[in-house]
Amino acid sequence: MIRALLLLVLLGSLGWWLDREHRAGRFQRVDELFLYLLVANTRDRFEKTAPDAETPSQVVLVKMRTADKAEYAGWPPRPLDWQMVLKGLQPFDPAVIVIPETLTWGRPSPEFTREAAEALIPFPSIVLGTEGQIVAGSDAPAFLGGLEDSLPRFEKVQGDIKLVPQLGALIAAPDELLRRQAEIGITILAQATEKPVLSYALHEDGRLRPTTLTQALVRWSGTPYSTHRLLLGPGAGAYLANGAFVPLTNTGEFIVDAKRPISEVDALNVMTVELAEALSDADKEHLKDAEIVVIGTDDDASGGMARLHAQALAKALAMPRIHLLPAPAQWCAWVMAALGGFWLVFLSPKTKALLRGALLILAALGLGFLAFQSALIWCPPTLPAALLAVSTLFARVAGRNTA
Repeated sequence: MIRALLLLVLLGSLGWWLDREHRAGRFQRVDELFLYLLVANTRDRFEKTAPDAETPSQVVLVKMRTADKAEYAGWPPRPLDWQMVLKGLQPFDPAVIVIPETLTWGRPSPEFTREAAEALIPFPSIVLGTEGQIVAGSDAPAFLGGLEDSLPRFEKVQGDIKLVPQLGALIAAPDELLRRQAEIGITILAQATEKPVLSYALHEDGRLRPTTLTQALVRWSGTPYSTHRLLLGPGAGAYLANGAFVPLTNTGEFIVDAKRPISEVDALNVMTVELAEALSDADKEHLKDAEIVVIGTDDDASGGMARLHAQALAKALAMPRIHLLPAPAQWCAWVMAALGGFWLVFLSPKTKALLRGALLILAALGLGFLAFQSALIWCPPTLPAALLAVSTLFARVAGRNTA
């Protein structure tokens, strides 16, 4: 009876203290390492995500076709063209608008630039591309053109940041009137290869800056940079809110499936939506279902910047989510660990307590691996493992004497 009371007080106090420390983030590093191990063993499920023809695409490319350039006010499209496209998209209310190419037309700002900027206001999130250039092996600081404070930075990075491509300079920035209504992201032109890549992060003077692709995913997932985790090197990937995971190369780049089909809508039809019913029912359904709309010039060939961003975002959004075990289920896991501790103390000889306690911990971890393999569900291991470890030590000292 005394042993039971002591064990109950011990495990209850330990559980209360560990839960409080866990909520304060004291054991977050241990839990993160366990999650990284789980993801490393199921990485193929994320990297080989295939498009589902029956599922509406969450990403739509609104393309300004090169073949139709005579239909626009100028080429590349002028502010009036962008204003009309943006106004045509407003009724569909996408969560994020992404424009990878740099919208700049020189100084002073040409006619209709202010109207184009005002057309951005109704959208909750807009990411405008700022063309950047990478360098290799340079010690010179990157030229940011006074945009240092406008560019966010990663706060939680694990791994060698020198593996990441180094930003050399920002070549062009969106018109200042447009920047007031949106955030800017760095766009690096991808090389035309069979498997093109888009940088997820760029190294700049000891910091890591997100790119246009990153900021679109951050906006879509609602992930603050204070909680956005970026892992570099082996097992590289980005961990966002709501269980979203983006697998990356060791150098922090995202491999794009250049042959991935995406939903496309002709920008000319969007521009005239107020004048005539130019949008087909299929186009309306695409825009209605879209969470992210990518807008840009396009020649219907692979390798275009807007198209690559749309394909990359479509792939990232289609990936399975990681599910954290709900709090009530975690409490059940803690209770099961405590019951395992009582079994060690009262039903197992103390001479075998260490071995059996270790086996229980391994069994619990193995169960966690199986749950993640089958359904991508995981439970932070710190508290149940600690309960079992303390119970094992208690059983070794005060357990049963008989076999």
